[in-house]
Amino acid sequence: PGCAMSHLLANASAYLKPAAFVIAPHLGGAFGAIVTRNEIPVWYRRINKPPWTPPNWVFGPMWSFLYTSIGYSSWLIYKELGLQNKPMYLFGAQLALNWAWSPLFFGAHRVGLSVIDMVGMLGLAALCAKEFRPVSQTAFRLMLPYLGWLSLALSINVYVWLNNDSKTLRVD
Repeated sequence: PGCAMSHLLANASAYLKPAAFVIAPHLGGAFGAIVTRNEIPVWYRRINKPPWTPPNWVFGPMWSFLYTSIGYSSWLIYKELGLQNKPMYLFGAQLALNWAWSPLFFGAHRVGLSVIDMVGMLGLAALCAKEFRPVSQTAFRLMLPYLGWLSLALSINVYVWLNNDSKTLRVD
């Protein structure tokens, strides 16, 4: 019985670290969802958005997929290099900008600042993917959908910034 328990604990701990890396990006995403939730039916609904904006129902599942993908990607790099290295610093920096975006855009309605945040996020995510590539092709590939989505998000963000006046964007 004791041997079975130690085997069970050893197996559980083998899954805890990867699970933590996968879950971590979702934490900031959950905070962003809380900030966003009340703004969708009022503020976001009334602003001018580009015709290529996906329907609102797409965003939740897409971000869940992307946060899982980049989280697992970071785990693959951590397994090879640990935490103290350029690829992981870039990952952390882009994730911090990711977590800041929803409070800027939806919470504060600071669309211009959110564009700057998004440009930095996309740039750091691209550098991160570049640094991931020689370490793990899988980690690199797992970053590609994220880069594609961030590119789409940036195009929407810039459109909103350029096609709405300050009266439309202001906080009521």
